[in-house]
Parts: sequence; C-alpha cells; structure tokens
Amino acid sequence: MSKPLLVVVDDEPDIAAFVGDVGEYVGFDVVTTNSSRKFQQACLSTPPAAIFMDIVMPYIDGIELIGWLSEQKISTPIIIMSGYDGYIGMTELLGEKQGLTIVGTLTKPFRIDDIEPLLLKIIGQKK
Repeated sequence: MSKPLLVVVDDEPDIAAFVGDVGEYVGFDVVTTNSSRKFQQACLSTPPAAIFMDIVMPYIDGIELIGWLSEQKISTPIIIMSGYDGYIGMTELLGEKQGLTIVGTLTKPFRIDDIEPLLLKIIGQKK
C-alpha cells in the first residue's frame, strides 16, 4: 500500500525540509518545493493527501495559491503557516469561504509537536 502524499511549499528551504521530515516520520511520502509554480505542478501531477503551505512568498503568494486551489477544485486538507500572524486568520477565512478544508494554522517558529498532531489528524491516526 502506498503512502499518502504531502506537498509542502515554503520559500524558506530549511522550513520546507523540516516540515517534510516530520511528514515522512508520521507516514507521508513528501514533495517539498520553494516555488509556487512547482507547487502547482506537483498538485496537478499527483493529487496530494495533504498540503502544508506558507503564505508570504515571492511571485505567487499563499493567498493567490488559495484562490488557485479553489479554482482547481482541489479538496485536499490544508495547513497554513506564516511568520506573519496577521495573515493567517485572513487566509484561513478566505480558504474556508472558497470551500477549502483548512485543518490547521501555525505561526513560525513552530516545533515538531505543533506539526505532528495536524498531520496525524489528516491521515487518521492518533498520537
């Protein structure tokens, strides 16, 4: 049986890698990217079981990606992260209004103990 796919997008490579490592630990196959365009390609090529996304990124930001995910009718559970706390609530509300499933939000910096329960919730396991 194959593992569920987690797609992580963050313009900070270390954070994307950190989230990816936690995702692998809890049982996901993981694709990490620092590019919004590569994120879009990854979501279209293999529908992910979960998305972990930053909001503030160059070129196409997380708010624009929320709109794109809605347009593509991607119903994947989403976890939103940002170093800018003020953007999180607005992005979460926007995603929910557009019919997306936002399962959690995190403000950077965060720890493994913050990420793990959200990812386990998505794959239906209990810690």
